[in-house]
Amino acid sequence: MASIDPTVAAVLDRPPRVDSSDDEDDLIAALEDDDDHAINALREQRLQQLHSEISRAKKMRDAGTGAYMEIKDEKEVMDITTNTKLVVVHFFKSDFGRCGVIDRHLEV
Repeated sequence: MASIDPTVAAVLDRPPRVDSSDDEDDLIAALEDDDDHAINALREQRLQQLHSEISRAKKMRDAGTGAYMEIKDEKEVMDITTNTKLVVVHFFKSDFGRCGVIDRHLEV
């Protein structure tokens, strides 16, 4: 069984008037106000979501996420891989052609 919207229920629970069109007008006005509040709430929720996404993206950029770099020091590689949740490490050997292909793809 479908439940009745609380706004509609509140209008229907009022004592009946002589002219039922007033009840319908009240109901429509109440539902329009409810829609405005719902839209504003959704807009506010979306703005908060966008704000948090931008903040997260800035933190990731500042932390060097997505950066492509060549590291020759083994200790630095170990520090990065142990302190970062997700990392891609490509061991490059210049005389292997496939290493060059992967290196170019990672650089892009």
